[in-house]
Amino acid sequence: MAIATLAVAILLIGIPTIADPSKLADLAIHNPLPLLLQDGLKFISVATSSVLILALAAYLRRDASALLSVATGFGFFSVLCLLGNTILSLYAISQAATYDQATSLGSSQLNSIIGILAMAAISLDGVWCLLVSWTALKSQRLPRFLCYLGLGMGVLSLLPPLGIIVLLLSILWSMCIGRVLLQEEPAG
Repeated sequence: MAIATLAVAILLIGIPTIADPSKLADLAIHNPLPLLLQDGLKFISVATSSVLILALAAYLRRDASALLSVATGFGFFSVLCLLGNTILSLYAISQAATYDQATSLGSSQLNSIIGILAMAAISLDGVWCLLVSWTALKSQRLPRFLCYLGLGMGVLSLLPPLGIIVLLLSILWSMCIGRVLLQEEPAG
């Protein structure tokens, strides 16, 4: 999902459009499909992130640590920020045709809130990744390289310009986590 969302942002929407609210509004009015596609991918990310958070919490639950509960909380708070970002983005797209000079201040504030929610989702996801990776490292429940990769991703997520690197690393991390979770033999 991360690469698809990034590809839509860069290739279909474009960095100059993302950086200019008037170009973004023009795109929303005349060709909203790339924006709608990106928001659809964000909804899928909300669902898959929720599954990953729950699966890792269940996998690491044997520790029953407070740190794991805090990590899970940060993970779901990140998901809520992404969900809020997506819903407000869809609202902004639906309202773009009715914007005029009188409402441009409101649309600017809405775009700011959408951006803040995106940054909050990335940062909170970074905290989740840090805490989950630390918990897994302490309990030795995941391979060490995955724990260290997760710790590195968590730190990089806290530095917004490095978020693209985290998106790329998260593909490898998620695939490896999925493989570990699928190889786990059922208890009983």
